[in-house]
Amino acid sequence: MYKNIHQTPFNIETLTLFYTIKKDISLKSLIKVSTLLELITGKRSFFIRSQKSSIFLKIRKGAPSGVKVTLRKKSLQKFLTSFIWEVLPNIKDFKPTTNFFKLKQDFFNSVMFVVFDPLVFPKLQNFYFLFKSCVNLRMLVSFSSKITKKEIFFNGRFTQLPLS
Repeated sequence: MYKNIHQTPFNIETLTLFYTIKKDISLKSLIKVSTLLELITGKRSFFIRSQKSSIFLKIRKGAPSGVKVTLRKKSLQKFLTSFIWEVLPNIKDFKPTTNFFKLKQDFFNSVMFVVFDPLVFPKLQNFYFLFKSCVNLRMLVSFSSKITKKEIFFNGRFTQLPLS
């Protein structure tokens, strides 16, 4: 067992930022979200295509239904550092009732953050009028499969992510 927090390995494998549509959204707004993700991460985003058609959501099979960016290794480290030091101090409250941030720990080796207002990122504050309609940006942090719940807790404390 680990006696010190610095003995735990850094087990975050991937970080996926994605935005999926709810109902009847245009391709123009998906392009806005794509540029938003490219400004935040510095990586090129790609469109998620729908697997099934849905009458209720007015989506055809194969139509674009979201935008996604997956970060690994150095780009993951760079984004996490900027997220921890620039974005998290701007978010005042980590409770699920807040308008900016929500934390879901559904699976054993992944944690999902929902950022309700992506304008908390300092890179986007100059482009307020372009991105004010973009809401519910999701961030999925995936750990390695051989990690225990205690190691997730220690990694969260070490990286200062609000994991419990």
